[in-house]
Amino acid sequence: MKVIADRMFLLAERCLSSGVFADHIDPDRTNPNLPPIIQQKELNFGVEHMFVRKTVGAAFALAERTHLPEAIGIDDLLLVVLDTASSLASVVEVADDVRHHQKEMRKASKARPLTAAHVPRTPNLKAKVRQCLAGLRDVEISVKRLTAIFYPKDAQNDPWDAKVQPAMTAKYSDIEGFEQWREAAWRALKEVANHRHAMIHPDQNKSVTIYDYELQAERALLAPTIEIAHAVSPVARRDIIQFLDTQVANIAEVFEAILGYLCDLNARSFHPLFESSVTALPNGEHRNGAHMIWKTTAKEGAPFGL
Repeated sequence: MKVIADRMFLLAERCLSSGVFADHIDPDRTNPNLPPIIQQKELNFGVEHMFVRKTVGAAFALAERTHLPEAIGIDDLLLVVLDTASSLASVVEVADDVRHHQKEMRKASKARPLTAAHVPRTPNLKAKVRQCLAGLRDVEISVKRLTAIFYPKDAQNDPWDAKVQPAMTAKYSDIEGFEQWREAAWRALKEVANHRHAMIHPDQNKSVTIYDYELQAERALLAPTIEIAHAVSPVARRDIIQFLDTQVANIAEVFEAILGYLCDLNARSFHPLFESSVTALPNGEHRNGAHMIWKTTAKEGAPFGL
């Protein structure tokens, strides 16, 4: 559980809910019928969903004052994470909706042979996919907002990673595979931005094309697909659900890792004999919905250390 701006947030298996004390809503208690805590569901997704564990779960585990310095705004950090989870949830909801519709259409096609005059259509497909590309872009922006909490810009026009990239390189460059990961993560963020740009500013060099169901020559039903033309970040025509699932998984992974690196780089020294760091649990395990946790160990040379 986390408290953010006088509101309690509880991450459960199937949802994220919040609650506020009645005294906060009605300080004078003029309405005796108010329950002690007023609850509401924030997300219809919980710990059982990977993207929630990599955003809300990671933040609930890492964003705490024992290990982070006073200069880091914990509430600001958590609000960015909640926005991120909400944006990803909107994409997952569309993917699930399209997946459900495909299941129903395939079932119907078995009962009634398809013809060119009876090819099904997905309600509002183009609008939904465009909404998803915008939602993914919101997550990319959230990564930059998150970074600014730890490394504020000196000037508005400075690149978002002007400070964090050198800090990461200085600490992790000797770790095998780190630079390859960083390049892949930065590329994934750039691709999300490029896809949205191709959507809202199409021209002869970039565009997003969304295809609904199509009837193939052998009368098989081809599911909705997407194709993105872009000089740097093209996407060959592929199934829309697969595309959205992959995008959510990739950017959630990047978000979690960058949050972990930011916290680790700014770990607070709260005792001269101990040091804290962010560590990943083995084999994809999670603790209270988090794959990453704080680990505090005795420094070398401490009388009880190794």
